[in-house]
Formats: sequence, structure tokens, C-alpha cells
Amino acid sequence: MPYRLEKVSEEIKHKMNSAMSRDISELNMGLVTVSKVIMSPDLKLAKIYFTVLGNKEPGDKCAERLNFRKSHIRYLLGKQIKLKYTPDLIFYYDDSFDYADKINKLINELHKDDKSTQETDTQK
Repeated sequence: MPYRLEKVSEEIKHKMNSAMSRDISELNMGLVTVSKVIMSPDLKLAKIYFTVLGNKEPGDKCAERLNFRKSHIRYLLGKQIKLKYTPDLIFYYDDSFDYADKINKLINELHKDDKSTQETDTQK
């Protein structure tokens, strides 16, 4: 990724995290954290991947709610960042943390099975 794209992505990620914690609390979605931002080469489109803590709704519903409010979020972002164009925003739920948690639980279950097998072998 070119340096400018990477730098703009990181700046938008930082500004979006602060906007989510302060200005978008009325959505009652819990703690929304931006995990990754991917910018288009012309800097006119930002794909924003987010995670949510403390929310029981599915990630798709949260993405719908954020995409519904994206014009307001874009306005808030435009006030905080200095670019020629304020990029259009598309929100995606980042399920990589859920996937990592699922894998971690499976690994822990395997280790529990290994420990119980070793304990029965030593008792024999």
C-alpha cells in the first residue's frame, strides 16, 4: 500500500475511533472500535471495519445501523480531517476477533482433553 494511502487510512481510523466513542453514543451499540480502514486509491472511498463490545446484536445489524447514519458520521469526520474530499464511508463488521475467540476456545478444549488423557494414563 502506498505511503499516502496508509497514512490517510491510519488518520481516519484514529478520528473515527474518537468520533465513535463521543458522538455516536446515541446508537446504543456498546463500544464501537474501528479495527481497519481501507482507502480507495483516489481517497474518495473508505471501507471501515469495526468491532463491537458489549452488544448482543449481530454484526450485520450493527453495520446496517452505522451505514444508515453514515452521512452524519461523514460530516463529523469532515470537521476533523483536512482532505480535499471527505471520503464516502462504508461500514463492515470485522468478525476476525469472533473467529479468533472461537479458535482459542477450540484449542483450550483440545488441551483439556489432552490433560484428562494424560491423567488417566498416569493413573494406570
